[in-house]
Amino acid sequence: MYFAPFIVRAEHERKVPVVIERATAEDLKATAKAPKWQTDWTSEYLADEKIEKYSLKTKEGNLIALGAYRVMGRKAYVYILYLESAPASNPTLTAKREYYGIGEVMIAFGIKFSIDSGCRGDVLFEAKTPELARHYEKDFHARQVATLNSGGPQRYMLADEDAWNLFEKFLAEEEP
Repeated sequence: MYFAPFIVRAEHERKVPVVIERATAEDLKATAKAPKWQTDWTSEYLADEKIEKYSLKTKEGNLIALGAYRVMGRKAYVYILYLESAPASNPTLTAKREYYGIGEVMIAFGIKFSIDSGCRGDVLFEAKTPELARHYEKDFHARQVATLNSGGPQRYMLADEDAWNLFEKFLAEEEP
């Protein structure tokens, strides 16, 4: 079995194979160029060496999303600090998205990263909005966990069978 990530092209409703690899300095710098992303990925907050940044690109090399991941608690779980879609697919920046399923595949990659890091596939992440919180609960069966700060964003965990169910969606019998 191989991890075979894909997203969906909105125009044709077709699966598009993608590549997830360590983000390059150029990938991060692209977030500050037009069209600007919501977040400058060269910021001090994301510069911490313990944060591992990955890019999601089409096979042609078009940057679609970035994700920031960190192994936590003596390899207890992977914390997904931040995920962001490129402006053309970010629902807060455009009414008509180019691609769908970006967050789902980036969380599935977090599960893979967790497995590869010896964390059993457990991931923890936050919902930036109440709509995302409902989406995580309904579609991923994520479980709400305690937050670090009172009044902060809702935190969710995917573990065990719920994590496997999401991860399994992106497995293939043959290497792409």
